[in-house]
Amino acid sequence: MNKVAASPDYREVHSAWTWPLLAAGLFGPATGVAILILLGALVNPDWFIPIFVLIFGVFLIPITLMYRNWPTGIRVDESAISIGAIGSARAPRRTPTVNHQSWGLFTCPWSAVEETRIVTDPAELRQMKDSPRFYTFTNRWGGKFEMNHCNTGVLASPFMRAALVIEVNPFAVTTSQVRPARFYSNFKNGRFSRLIPAQPSPTWVVPTRHPEALGRALQTIPANQRST
Repeated sequence: MNKVAASPDYREVHSAWTWPLLAAGLFGPATGVAILILLGALVNPDWFIPIFVLIFGVFLIPITLMYRNWPTGIRVDESAISIGAIGSARAPRRTPTVNHQSWGLFTCPWSAVEETRIVTDPAELRQMKDSPRFYTFTNRWGGKFEMNHCNTGVLASPFMRAALVIEVNPFAVTTSQVRPARFYSNFKNGRFSRLIPAQPSPTWVVPTRHPEALGRALQTIPANQRST
């Protein structure tokens, strides 16, 4: 599910993948649809009807979050650290909306990295999810009413068990151009819809499934020693 290169380079593809996320957004919907198709073919054709309810109702949110987090990854070498769709050659040219910023690429040279740390404490990870400082659509389906922007470079994911946190100089990084997205609230907060713009974050967050290996790789980067 991932590739880890020899030190000092490190490459973790699909770093947001965890079994709970895969179960909620991929295996669960696939299993449910397969069961309904089987029932429709063997028992009663009426069983085909709930497929649409299942996909567009019960599993809409987890499938969406699975898609948003699908390409997230980490690449570390002696020149820079990159997060996002590191496995795609097209990622640097993409202009994703704030909903799909993980499909872009965020690269920070070590000269612009102020600090790196790996978070594994569950309480701190939960706090990061709920903090306005880290509001992002990679770990929530829709925005809270008080949310007036989406932080870019914050790729926190659902069921994240460990995260690399990078403090960067946002004026010295190279990132995909992230576009705003419109959200509809049907006048629940006095507005029919609102446009959520992107705001570059000085703190980048990306999930990792191998915090120990990532930590060892970071320690081998001479330029990173001043930032840890």
